Amino acid sequence: MSAPYELVVLSQNYFLWMGLKHSVPYMINPYPALHWFNEKTNNNVFQLREKILRNNSDSKWLIITEDYRVPEVQQILPPDRACVFSDKLSIKQLTQQLKQPEFRRTPHKETPLTHSEIHICLLIIMGFSPNAIAGMLHKSPKTIYTHRRNAMAKFHCNTLAELHRKIRNIDNRSLYQ
Repeated sequence: MSAPYELVVLSQNYFLWMGLKHSVPYMINPYPALHWFNEKTNNNVFQLREKILRNNSDSKWLIITEDYRVPEVQQILPPDRACVFSDKLSIKQLTQQLKQPEFRRTPHKETPLTHSEIHICLLIIMGFSPNAIAGMLHKSPKTIYTHRRNAMAKFHCNTLAELHRKIRNIDNRSLYQ
C-alpha cells in the first residue's frame, strides 16, 4: 500500500530536508515518496509543474516551501493536484497536514495561471513578440494579448516590464507585492 500523495521539499534548506526525510516515516504510515528540489534556479517551480502534469496517475502532491514563496508556488502549480504549505508550520500542524491534506480546486483567493498563460509568459520573457507567439501557437494575436493581460492581472503587474521582471525572478520575495 502506498501513500495517496508524494511529498516535495521545494527549498534549499538542507536541515528541513533531512528532518523530513528522517521523521516522515515515523509520522505517517504508509509514508509518501519524498522529493527534494533544492536547485537555485528560477525554473524549479516550472519543472515541478511539468512533473506533476506529466504524471498520469491520480496522485496528489504536497509541497513544502519557504513561507514567502507559498503564494508564488500556489499560483503556478495545478491546485487540484498540489497542496502547498509553509516550512514555518509547527510539528503538530505539519503532522495534521501530512495525515489529512486538503486538496481544493482553489486553495487561495486568486485563480492560478493557466497552462496557456504560463506558456505565453515564458515565450514573452524569451523575447518573442505577441505576433510571433501567435504564429508559433497558431492562435490569433488577440488571444495572446488576452492571455498576457490575464497573467499580468494575476501577477499584479501594470507594465510588461514588471511582468518580465517577476517571471524572470520568480523566486523573489516581492512577487506578490
